[in-house]
Parts: sequence; C-alpha cells; structure tokens
Amino acid sequence: MHRRTLRGLAPLLLPYCALFCAGMALTLAQSLGLFLPLGTGEATLDHYRTLLQDPAMAQSLGLSLFVALVSAAGSVLGGTVLALALWRMPPGLRRVGVVSKVGLILPHVAVAFLVLLFLGRTGLVSSALFQTGLIASPEEFPNILHTGSGLGMIMAFLIKGVPFALLLIGAVLFGFDVRLVQTARMLGAGPWRTFWSVTLPRLLPAMHSAFIILFLYAFGSFDIPFVLGESHPGMLSIRVYDIFFQRDLDQRPLAMAILTLMFLFAGLFAMLYNRFAAYLDGWRRKL
Repeated sequence: MHRRTLRGLAPLLLPYCALFCAGMALTLAQSLGLFLPLGTGEATLDHYRTLLQDPAMAQSLGLSLFVALVSAAGSVLGGTVLALALWRMPPGLRRVGVVSKVGLILPHVAVAFLVLLFLGRTGLVSSALFQTGLIASPEEFPNILHTGSGLGMIMAFLIKGVPFALLLIGAVLFGFDVRLVQTARMLGAGPWRTFWSVTLPRLLPAMHSAFIILFLYAFGSFDIPFVLGESHPGMLSIRVYDIFFQRDLDQRPLAMAILTLMFLFAGLFAMLYNRFAAYLDGWRRKL
C-alpha cells in the first residue's frame, strides 16, 4: 500500500526533492567556496569562521530568535484563548469567529504595511492624537517601530499567527467530546482542574505543531523584516539579502553560509522541540 502511494506521488515528489536537494547542495557548496563565479575553487571553512567571529552576526541571531520566540508563543497563547472562547459560545454565535480569521487571507507584506500605516510616526494613530490635541506634533508620538527591539515585527507576526493557531487548535477543540468535560465536572473537578487534566492534553499536539511552524517561519521570514525591521541589527534573512545583493561577489559565500546555518538550525530545532514536547507529555502523564 505504501509503495503504491509512493509510486503515485513520485511525479510530484521527485521534482520537489530534486530541486530542494539541488538547491541545498549548491548553497552548501558555495558556502565552502565552490562553484562560485569568482574564487579559487578550493573548499574552505573560512567563511564560517568569519561569521562566528562577527559580533553583528550574534546580534542578528539574537534578534531573530527573540522575535520568533515571542511571536510564536504569543500567537499560540492568543489562538488558544480565542479557540476556547469560541468553543464556549452558543453555536449560533460561533460564526463571529470568522472575523478573527481575516488575518489569514492577508499577505504577510500587507500586514507589515498595515502595522506601519497605523503605528508609524506619520501613521493613523499619530495623526489622530495630533488632530485631537493629545500631542503637539507627530514627532512626540513614541517611536514604536524600527527601534531595534523587533516590536513592530512581533505585532505583524501576531496578526498573522493568532488566526493560524486558532485554526489548528480550534479544529481539535470543536471535535472534542464534551462528555469528558461533563464527566470530570460531575466527579467534582473544578474548572481549572478539568482544563488542566482533560482539555489541555488534547490541545497540546496542535499547540506544539502551531508553535514549531510559526517559530520557524518567523525565524526565516523576509517580507515582514524587510518592511518593519532594522538594518543594525537586522534579522538573519535581511543580512543574507544585504550580503548577496549589495556586496561584492566574493562575499557571496558568507550569505550561503548563513543560509546553511539557518537550515541546520531549523532542522535541529524541530527535532529537539519534538523530543521536548514528548518529554513534557510523558512527565505530565506521571503526575
């Protein structure tokens, strides 16, 4: 059965795997100084050593991890709260939840510009405060974006991430057998105990999946950091763009080395996080 399935999917999988593997192989080769328009043609690890010794690289890595972690955790938390709220609504009012999914249909770059238009110093909020006399000039509006804190990027990722988490977690929640909750309450469990012991364990797989997807997307995203991010320090994706397009060809291996490290980190993070989630699940079952 599995062989038949694989043979059926082969026309779709082979071109994808070939392009992906070829792309990764070329990225790795160029990060080592091979197959470059300019260069000696000899493999070297000098570009990796340069990255590891560059303080700006550490700052970009720290900013990327911070933005990805906060936005993914906040999205999962917000999506879970909204899913629970919709689940507890009367069936006739659950259609209101469609409003919370509007962010899903908007492109990431459109969300980034919306945040810019609303919260920039010349944005709608600043103009409204100026017109109502609450601030004397738009310059008095606090600089929320482009401060190096990543706040603007986090807000944009939350607008996109919360509806995504709501979709994944809500799908599990609305298929949940409410008789389990009713039985727990009949046996004397309080609301918090029922949520911790009955509801949450069934939501955790969807919450973990949403967190991994959103974290890895934010970590390697380009469109939102391009609009709302800073150059110093910039997200890793912006550093790759700057090195690849705005510097000499002999700097290209640095961009390829960053891409290779980002790919290795994504694979390692997904593997370790899955093990961590399995450990947490086993630890919770022992309680």
